[in-house]
Amino acid sequence: MKTLFLFFLTFLSLQNCANKMQEKFPVAIVEAYHQRWVAGVRGGGSGTSVYIGFEKALPQEIELKQLYFRNQLAKANKISESEYNFSFVGTANFDKGDELQSDVPSKAKANQPPFAIKEDEAILEYTQKGEKKYFKITNLKEKEMLAYPSARPQN
Repeated sequence: MKTLFLFFLTFLSLQNCANKMQEKFPVAIVEAYHQRWVAGVRGGGSGTSVYIGFEKALPQEIELKQLYFRNQLAKANKISESEYNFSFVGTANFDKGDELQSDVPSKAKANQPPFAIKEDEAILEYTQKGEKKYFKITNLKEKEMLAYPSARPQN
């Protein structure tokens, strides 16, 4: 019985260590910011993009999975070897009948980050050699909102 109890404690300890926040990301982050956007046409939608630029390309053993930001979750979109973007859909500027408008708040509640974060922080989930890890990005800068123009003139 004691052996089973010790095995269970060891398993819990290892599980807890695997889900701990990493103090340093393997590749230096040279730029990280978020920027809200809104479409210039009615019903065009809105959202927030988070950009992360690394000092160099990520090694093959590291794969960015997703980013938690302001109770939302987005998958990584690779821009270049050292640049990634994460897109979060907003609730503004949707037509009343648009299904995304009612869907976004429920998704936001379901995507609580695994660790507590502030408004200017994000949690980056990644795998390194197949092992899931987390890294907290602090002091995420906010750039001025992009207001996309409406449709081009028909002239």
